Amino acid sequence: MSAMARRSRLPLLTAAVLLLVGTSSASRLSAQAGPAADYRAAVDLWEAGRYHDALPRLLAVLRSPASADYLERIALLTGEWYPSTAIADDGRLPRLSPSGQFVSYEVGPAADPTTRIVRATAGGPLVAEVRGEGVVINAAGTHAAWIRQPDGALVSRDLRSGAETLHNTGALLKTAPHFAADGRQLLFVGADPGDLTRSDIYRTRQGEVAERLTTEAGFKTLSAVDPSGAALLYITGGAPTFRAPGAAPAGGRAGAGGRAGGAGGGTTATFSVLNLSTGATRTMPGTGATMSANGQTLAWVTRSADAYTLYTSPTLSDTVTVVRTGRERLEAPALSPDGTAVAYQWMQFSDWDIYVSRGTIHTRVTRDIQHDLLPRFLTSTTLIGMMGEARHRRSQIYDLVTGTRRRLLHNNTIRTVVPEYSWQGSADGRYVLTVADYDGDTVSPERGIYVTDLTRTITPAELTTRLTAQLAHETELRTRTTAMFQPMAAQVREVLADASVTRVFEHAKDLFAFDSKHISQPGNARAIEYLANAYASFGYQPEQQWFTQANALGGRTANVLATLRGTVNPELVYVISSHFDSVATGPGADDDTSGTTALLETARLLAKTPMPATIIFASLTGEEAGLLGSREFVRQAAANKVRIVGALNNDMIGWAGEGPQLNNTIRYSNAGIRDIQHAAAFLFTDIVLYDTKYYRGTDAAAFYEAWGDIVGGIGSYPILANPHYHQPTDYLDTINQRQVTETAKVTAATIMYLASSPSRLNNLVAARTGNGVTLTWDASPETGITSYIVAYGPAADPLRTRITVRTPTATLPSLPAGTRIAVKAVNDKGLEGWDWARGEVR
Repeated sequence: MSAMARRSRLPLLTAAVLLLVGTSSASRLSAQAGPAADYRAAVDLWEAGRYHDALPRLLAVLRSPASADYLERIALLTGEWYPSTAIADDGRLPRLSPSGQFVSYEVGPAADPTTRIVRATAGGPLVAEVRGEGVVINAAGTHAAWIRQPDGALVSRDLRSGAETLHNTGALLKTAPHFAADGRQLLFVGADPGDLTRSDIYRTRQGEVAERLTTEAGFKTLSAVDPSGAALLYITGGAPTFRAPGAAPAGGRAGAGGRAGGAGGGTTATFSVLNLSTGATRTMPGTGATMSANGQTLAWVTRSADAYTLYTSPTLSDTVTVVRTGRERLEAPALSPDGTAVAYQWMQFSDWDIYVSRGTIHTRVTRDIQHDLLPRFLTSTTLIGMMGEARHRRSQIYDLVTGTRRRLLHNNTIRTVVPEYSWQGSADGRYVLTVADYDGDTVSPERGIYVTDLTRTITPAELTTRLTAQLAHETELRTRTTAMFQPMAAQVREVLADASVTRVFEHAKDLFAFDSKHISQPGNARAIEYLANAYASFGYQPEQQWFTQANALGGRTANVLATLRGTVNPELVYVISSHFDSVATGPGADDDTSGTTALLETARLLAKTPMPATIIFASLTGEEAGLLGSREFVRQAAANKVRIVGALNNDMIGWAGEGPQLNNTIRYSNAGIRDIQHAAAFLFTDIVLYDTKYYRGTDAAAFYEAWGDIVGGIGSYPILANPHYHQPTDYLDTINQRQVTETAKVTAATIMYLASSPSRLNNLVAARTGNGVTLTWDASPETGITSYIVAYGPAADPLRTRITVRTPTATLPSLPAGTRIAVKAVNDKGLEGWDWARGEVR
């Protein structure tokens, strides 16, 4: 029984304890039972998505005498346990110095970068700013080195005095500088500009000409340097990328340290160890070669037709130990700092898990049914690992002694997720640097840089502040959107009452039988026919939107459309879409039969209940071949001057993972649609929705490119956990059909609101006139508009002051420049527009 479970039974035990230990002890137990019961109830409410009910209970626990017992659990339930520090709102190629004192990162154009070196503290002071790239800092934190631009020189600087040294490297092209063991000499990868068929490892001392250390032909990439100065590890094969003086780099960058090589490749890949004392080189086949932090041990993987094999070896010895071998995929080895243990990812079935081997003892670290991968030791007893699919993973900290796992980075909001991209630990394991979209915005090019100090944990006061802010935000969202839905809530509930998991499953089973529905496979045409028949069975007159495509079987493919004509403003159109094709190698039960069946169920639910505006249900083809169907739909709609004012796109909504919670992620460009979708979920369904600003690379992108910021929808990506994504194992039995059905209900409720309320207004203009500010905007295109809400305020509170007007103009008092303004319409049903038209006073 867990500690949590034991605590939850305390109220049942109190009566018996009273008889045995007397009133004083019983009083203490009773006091403990209150926080235990509150915490247990809060966890249940949190998992149910009832955050507004859970948070007051959590705050009560924090204010109780038992606060210390629950501090970590509440922190991890609601956000971070180890607070993260923002180093920069945007930066490229960040590096954490070995000591954890400094962070370097690039800014400015990639063709002419500037690198900043700052202290790894909140708002840390700028230590240095250099025109160049590839900055490294020595272990002592006293010196930095980089490739200077535009001349390509190798330069080092004393960070204490600011004195710089220009290293004599002649005309060599250079990349990937490393400090040698003494913290003053430099190692780098260099190439003769007259012979770009090879690269070599060089060493340079102050005042001396660079010395070439490698002699064999071919390309080398420097991977790791033994801190004792005895050896270095480099990867052979694969040309590094050099920047000619004054030129932009082509392709990727050369190795920047850390683990080198990719796992899973054939044994044609090789790596080498150079003995710096004797000059002898030891070359071995393998991938993923890595060196322990103390420089004493190597680990690598080989792959043959029959087996993956993990090896370790002393760095300067020919002795090799087989750690593990078998047919199961094995990749990404990482050694403990002392080299006595090796972590790696191992795929026994269909998802990666992390293991640690010490000699012949193999310990499984993770057991999630999503991918757990890319382990790295922070200390001899602590690992950092990544969870999820390749493009957007989440970092986890594993204590190998206690077996506990703690999430690392979080933005401490309830609903907005944080896609993470890269991680680096300091040499002592105290600090972790992470690159992430902390605000959940994956659309803007900016990516923030954050440092987490694993020796500092959140304080009770900080946690109370977090929970109070979360409660205020959640209460505001629920209060506002509940009021928005109120005029039509009864109608929504009546429509959704007919939702059927059975019908959703029947469609999924039928479509699954077609196997791959990629445009190059027979299943594509079979799915087109099936979808047309399904829409017709609901009472629609479906359209097959055929277009030619060279890669399609038979030279063409088609979208399948069904239209629910609007009753009041049929010229205004909303689109709900999902792609029905899959990758060529798999049946695509989640990607995207799940979205397709939810779309069919949404269409069925609304078939007999037309809305004021027109709704098009679009089953799109060719998404996996390059967004072909969505772009064809958009092309024809634009050519026909279809007035599309809003769009929802669902993709991959059926994989539920572990635990009882049904959840998905809102992927949006429009925050107004996002909030309507949240409300649709918590008012009318049993699903919990998170959100991220995201549409790139999906069918939603075609709608955004044509009509701008009008996009919402639901999908598991970018927090993509399904281990069967784009795999032949994307089978029907991995899908939670109830989750698909609840997502269909959210979609139906959302589109009912959008198609019944005023769309976003256009051409909002603010002009200073006399002693005030006059606002004008285009009249709402919907019939039945009764008023307009005008809001204005500072950037920190843009909707602070509100007035209501009857015509599309308003006069405001004199306002300072930078004041935010917003307007939305209200119709005769009392429904507000789903988004604000926004502007600014100049």
